This record gives sequence, structure tokens and C-alpha cells, in this order.
Amino acid sequence: MRRMGIMGGTFDPIHMGHLDVARASADRLHLDCVRLLPSNIPPHRGRPATSPFHRFAMVALAVSPFERFRVSSMEVDAMEKRYTVDTLERLRAENPNGELLFVLGTDMYRDFETWKNYRAMFTLAHIVVVHRPGFAFREDLAPHRVLREGDPVTLPGKPAVFYLPFVEQRVSSTDIREACHRGDDASRWVPPAVWSYIGKQKLYS
Repeated sequence: MRRMGIMGGTFDPIHMGHLDVARASADRLHLDCVRLLPSNIPPHRGRPATSPFHRFAMVALAVSPFERFRVSSMEVDAMEKRYTVDTLERLRAENPNGELLFVLGTDMYRDFETWKNYRAMFTLAHIVVVHRPGFAFREDLAPHRVLREGDPVTLPGKPAVFYLPFVEQRVSSTDIREACHRGDDASRWVPPAVWSYIGKQKLYS
């Protein structure tokens, strides 16, 4: 795979905002593929509300209509906490001649220096930071380029940081879980197949 985007997360559940980020990143940066990696036990968050099995299944259902999107069981299969730097090192070893782009939101980038070996991640992959409402982009962490809609994009030979300020994420997984717990209809926020799965498996109720 020549140019691959990587999106990690709990995806508890995956929602339209996640897909919008994957789509915008793929289109804007001309990605051949976007791999979504549900985590098993995220190092920076509490234990997810649902099992890795359910979260992997929901991501698989969500990405199935998209030719360029893939779900990966790499972190789920680890059966333990897996750090992003370890995942990127493995993907780099598997794709020595490819271009890797790690996609995350401004909420996660805000605390990026608390991640394990975060400086190494700047050397393993391009970092693509997308706007998340309520979280400003950190300009002090590393040199970066702001990508506006329509700007020409040429990836440099060495990994760089890009900020996409125009991507909209109007919902969070927390919003969906809370709505389901109240018995509210949250179907507009998730793909139909995912909403059906949530109902059949009685998740978040």
C-alpha cells in the first residue's frame, strides 16, 4: 500500500464523525487506504463500555460500504494495552516503502506529549490532526502546515504534521452511549448497520 491512513480509537461506538474524518483525510491527502484500528484497552482512557469483539464488529460494519476503508484487528489481537508508537513501528516494518499518515483529533493531539515515545511518532508517520469542536489545535508542539480546502498537497520526504481545520465532528461516542442509555433515538449519528447491531446486541442500554 503506497499511502495509508491510520485511525485508532475505542470506537465505542464508531459514528458518522469518525467516517467523515476518514473520508476527508483520504480525499484531501489522496490516501490509497485508511485502516481503522479499534483498541483493546486504550492507554489514555478508561476501559471501554463494550468488548473489543463488539467494537471490532461495529467498525467492520461501518467501513464495509467504502472501498478504501479497512478494519484492522492488530490492536484487538494484542489482548493488552498497546501503545500507538508500537503499532506505528510494526506498520512501518510491514510497509518500508509506503507513506504512513496517522490521523487523530485536536482533543487527542492536545495531550500528545503524554503518549509513550511521542517524539518517535513524528519520525514514523505523517501526523494529520483534524478539528474537534471545543479543542484548539496546539501550534507549539511541532512545526506544521495548515491545510485549507483546495490547497495543493505534496507530502514531503520526511514525516510532517498537517492540520485539517475544516473537518466537522458534530457528535461523540459519549453522546451516543448516553442517548442509548436514556432510550433516545441516536440512529442519525451512526451508520444503519451499526445502529441495527447496537439494537440487536442491546449495547449501551
